[in-house]
Order: sequence, then C-alpha cells, then structure tokens
Amino acid sequence: MAVEWTITIEGRNEFGDTCRKEVRIDKSWKGLFDGDIGLSINDGKKIIATLQSAVVSHEAETYSLFRRVCPDCHTFRPVKGYTTRRIRTVFGTVEDRNPRWMLCRDCHPGMVAAFAPLNEICPDRATPRGDSRQRLCQRLTCNATTVHSFGAWIIFQGFADRPARSSMT
Repeated sequence: MAVEWTITIEGRNEFGDTCRKEVRIDKSWKGLFDGDIGLSINDGKKIIATLQSAVVSHEAETYSLFRRVCPDCHTFRPVKGYTTRRIRTVFGTVEDRNPRWMLCRDCHPGMVAAFAPLNEICPDRATPRGDSRQRLCQRLTCNATTVHSFGAWIIFQGFADRPARSSMT
C-alpha cells in the first residue's frame, strides 16, 4: 500500500452525546504508477455513504431521545422495543435503529399505546429530499400522459375540420 487515508467525522448533539465514524481508503503503488491519482468516484461514494450514515443515525438518535421525554412530567417514557428502519435519502438508503416509546403511565393512566418517533419525521421512510426522485418520476409520468393526451387532441382537432375521404374502387 502506498497511501492510506483515514477520514473521521465527529458530531455532538446538545445532550453531549458524540458520534464518531471513520472511513479508510487505501491507495496502492500500482494505482499510482498507472496514473490513478486522487479520489475515484467509488472512493467518493464510500465517503458520502459513511458521512450520510453518521449524520442520519446521529440526528435520528437525537430526535428519538428528545421525543422520549414526556412533555408533561419531563420524565423518560418507557421503552416498548426497537426495530430497524430503512430511510431513503439523497445519497442512498440508511438503516437505523427505530425505538418505540410507550405513552407516559403517570400522565396517561390506563392508556397503553406506543409510537415510533422516526415515523414523525420520515412517515413514508424517506426524507423530503430523498423522496424527490420518486416525486419527479410521478410528475414526469403525469406530464407525459398530459402531453400525449394533448397531442392526440390536437391531431384529432386537425382532422375533425377536414371532410372525411372516401375511397372508391
């Protein structure tokens, strides 16, 4: 190996929790002699995927911790369990731990219900920007249908003004 790059990202939320992720990229002598200098597209994808995973995970964890505190009595709500949630973002899909919090037993006696806080910020398993590709495809499909229908209407209008041809044999 000729050069080893280690890129570290560190995030800290207002609760004092720190998230740290590292990504390592190895460059070989052979690649350098062949003119492979700098980062490749695959290296960039690897860096962005690691960065996005760190940011999404830390933000989701911070939001979940914020929502775990009961707004009425300011105590932690009980944990019902954890699942894994796949969140679509602009830079790919990120899997993250999705907690389920119970309603506070002191503030809501007799009510047994749970909620997943990530459903509040990503209800359709996508961030607003991450879902733009799907919305764009829907818009293009809708516009293509409209344009096709409009084109057919214009062609029909052009032929509707002309008298019908009769073919005689």
